[in-house]
Amino acid sequence: MVSLCWLWWLINAVVCCVGTAIVVRRLLVPWSYWLGRRALCWCRYALSRGHADIGPRQQRAPPACRCCGGLNFDGMAGSWAVVTGCTDGIGKEYAMQLADRGMNVALVSRNLHKLLDVAQQIDARHAGRVKTKIIVADFTSSGGTVPLSGTYEAVRRGLGRLDVRLLVNNAGVGYARPERLLDLAPCCTGKLPDPCRDVVECNALATVAMCRIVMPLMVVDDTDSDDSRGGDDAEADFRQQLDDTEYTSPKRGGGGVVINVSSASAKLPCPLLSVYAATKAFIEKFSVELAAEYGEERENHQIAVRCLTPGFVATKMSRIRPTSTGDTGWTYAPVPRSYANHSLRSLDCHCFCGLKGRERARADRNSEGEDGKADEPRWLARVVSAVFDSPSSPLSAGHSGVTTTGYPSHTIMLMAVNVIRWVFGDQYLASAAGRMMCGMRNRMAAKMQKQTSSAEFETQNHEFGSSHN
Repeated sequence: MVSLCWLWWLINAVVCCVGTAIVVRRLLVPWSYWLGRRALCWCRYALSRGHADIGPRQQRAPPACRCCGGLNFDGMAGSWAVVTGCTDGIGKEYAMQLADRGMNVALVSRNLHKLLDVAQQIDARHAGRVKTKIIVADFTSSGGTVPLSGTYEAVRRGLGRLDVRLLVNNAGVGYARPERLLDLAPCCTGKLPDPCRDVVECNALATVAMCRIVMPLMVVDDTDSDDSRGGDDAEADFRQQLDDTEYTSPKRGGGGVVINVSSASAKLPCPLLSVYAATKAFIEKFSVELAAEYGEERENHQIAVRCLTPGFVATKMSRIRPTSTGDTGWTYAPVPRSYANHSLRSLDCHCFCGLKGRERARADRNSEGEDGKADEPRWLARVVSAVFDSPSSPLSAGHSGVTTTGYPSHTIMLMAVNVIRWVFGDQYLASAAGRMMCGMRNRMAAKMQKQTSSAEFETQNHEFGSSHN
């Protein structure tokens, strides 16, 4: 009896020690570190109020805040942002909202007419105060018939020597509907177009290629030293031969920001979307490693890399209806405008440095006659973004400091999925996801078949009426 009591107390002691260690490691340490850095920053803000001009002002603000790791979007006004896949959905909203923040926008997509339409909307919205540049590029090779090297060369020449500080890799393609790998007929027969090849080329290869093209523009200075070229000698010599008429900023170089748009499918089991989900997982892994390579560079050559893993967003590619058209952060499938707004806010700086940057940006817009089109979120919205969606937050569902869903409800969804995975295991989660994807495929197939039947019926009626006339 005594031995059983000792065994019982020993088990309780081990459970208590393990539970305490988990609480300390997973909760107390991350939250103490996260809150402590922000408390120190806000104390510095409280002590420096009324002395905003103390200390030497930097020629150019670093791309990421030293205190919280947030991005300094307000310090990028007047520079260029390159946005791929910007004619529809999330990419178009990124282009519009970055222009609202005072950035010139280089629009990269494959549809010239849609590019012209987006450029006209930006020009009309800002009365010519924001510049736009159009670059037509198709990141798929049409089954290997069109060499991608020509596409990348066209993008490189189109960007020239622009003062680029932000790259948004948003271009991507998916399946027409969820399907098993061997049921994708072009993969087996060799017919065109090949959906698997297009998905890999546009989602994965284009992301790497755009980083290699744009990142040298973020770190190149107008000095003759070899250290400031930001790339190999061949690429630096090529850039020196380009026409420099569009280079307008005297503060070129100094680092930049890369935002790669992945998907929650990179973290969730997604049968029937195997190739698409694998490319999105590649984007997340690529972003994490790229952030480690360039995040610790010198301040004037730092490139901050972030990765967004959104859940369901009501876009043309996802074919999902929005659950709400408002700018709320708690809906299941938001509209692109709402998601773009929340994701940029989640990546923004949430400490004293960001507050001072926003004050300077607001003053600059007022002095230039801007009417403040970018809506200023309330303090509660910023707190929610900092706690739930900031990459450095302990609640962020991703790699610390790099990845985030960018939307509160998507973060909660991933947290719930992780709990289910921990309780029931990966096999149960994968089988449940498989059943859900099969049901979605069947519904989409029935809808497409119904639309085809309706079109054939209308064609037959039209021919019948024409024959009687």
